[in-house]
Amino acid sequence: MYSVEIKPALAAFGRRNLERHGAANVTLEIGDAARGWERHAPYHVIVLTGSTPVLPQAFLEQLEIGGRLFAVVGEAPAMTARVVSCTAPGAFHSVDLFETVVASLVNAEQPVRFRF
Repeated sequence: MYSVEIKPALAAFGRRNLERHGAANVTLEIGDAARGWERHAPYHVIVLTGSTPVLPQAFLEQLEIGGRLFAVVGEAPAMTARVVSCTAPGAFHSVDLFETVVASLVNAEQPVRFRF
């Protein structure tokens, strides 16, 4: 299992907690995974712990067949908790679970906006 944290101090805190509880099956890495983390792909499960205004395609491409992703997608005040399953190469099925508001990931992909 892999976890990626962008803030080194929070990663150190998490690492100490993992060690204290004997969780030897978790590798904690420092980096920016707001748009995917290809290093160990494909993944069976991806969970985003912050919201993203748009779901980057990279996350879908990093799922193995049968894999699932959980993400909160959208912008306040209307974000949606979503589960996406990879059903075949390049094929996905999404289910929206509920509406919520969650703080955005640092460096989350932003939607294309109209400009004059």
